[in-house]
Amino acid sequence: MPLIALVGSWALVVLIFFGVFLWLHFTGDHIMEEVRAHRPQMTMLVKALKKADAGPNTLHLKKNDQTRRGPDRAVPKLVKSSVVLHPHPDLTLVEETDIGMLPIIAKNGRKPWRVYSRPFNASEKRPRVAVILTGLGVSHNATESAIRDLPPEVTFAFAPHAKKLEEWIKTARDAGHEVLLSVPMEPADYPRSDPGPNGLLLKLGKEENLQRLHWMMSRLTGYVGVINHQGGRFTVNLKAMQPILSELGRRGLMFVDSLTSSNSVAPIVAVRTSTPYAVNDRLVDVIAARAAIDFRLSEIELVLGSKGKAVAIGRAYPVTIRRLKRWIDRLPEKGFVLAPISALAIKPRKKGR
Repeated sequence: MPLIALVGSWALVVLIFFGVFLWLHFTGDHIMEEVRAHRPQMTMLVKALKKADAGPNTLHLKKNDQTRRGPDRAVPKLVKSSVVLHPHPDLTLVEETDIGMLPIIAKNGRKPWRVYSRPFNASEKRPRVAVILTGLGVSHNATESAIRDLPPEVTFAFAPHAKKLEEWIKTARDAGHEVLLSVPMEPADYPRSDPGPNGLLLKLGKEENLQRLHWMMSRLTGYVGVINHQGGRFTVNLKAMQPILSELGRRGLMFVDSLTSSNSVAPIVAVRTSTPYAVNDRLVDVIAARAAIDFRLSEIELVLGSKGKAVAIGRAYPVTIRRLKRWIDRLPEKGFVLAPISALAIKPRKKGR
């Protein structure tokens, strides 16, 4: 018996070793890509060394290396799309406030979520899928790659605290992409996970959460709506969600529920407040690796086959962008069509209409 136990223990150790080895072999390169992409960067001004101070071990930087500014470098001007989106800001769709411009419904009834949307053929009969890429504007490289590599029908969600936000929005919209504002909300494991500055929290009153929402909304123009970042605890609270969606509907915006909780009340509140909305079907990069992303995308295809429409959300990871591009390129041959998120919006009507 001791010999059998010893052999069994060694066999278990060997299996665990080879399991870890295989996992690292197939996913390790993508893990390192994500680590590098999200590694904090800092720009420092380094004074030139005097010639007398330069020794044999001195590191000599090339001229291009000295001028590289990491996340502070200029937003690139990429190729413009053949589809021209409505210019922003449309002065009939904004109001000036102490914190900046906030979206409003125009006096003639025009709404930002419709005016700023990307045109889509409403008579299209093929199953339609909206792909949303979130977390943009935080990483210069990831944002540039997304705008450069993904087709213009992909919808981009920008973080409100990103640098050079207005420049990124202009570049994205010039390339034909519909834009969303990503609003952080209280996650299920708060306070262990923090949604960040100005995140919407249950402990705050209605007015303070609305003030925070307004601040984030004032950071950019030209967006069709809001998508929640995190929010596993906030989106299941009817009392907290009611004033937020009511405000979005009042200002002519749509709401995208990223569905961080299966118990989200966002669709219920959206119907009550007559706010256009869409609901996520799959987060494609729960595991940021090729095989895992491809599997989630195959699930999206099943949803398309059964419902005729689907929403897929991914994050601005290099591997996600690559797998999405490959998958999107093959959609036409599978009988599916890529659409902006506004084309999948559910439009509740007020009672009596």
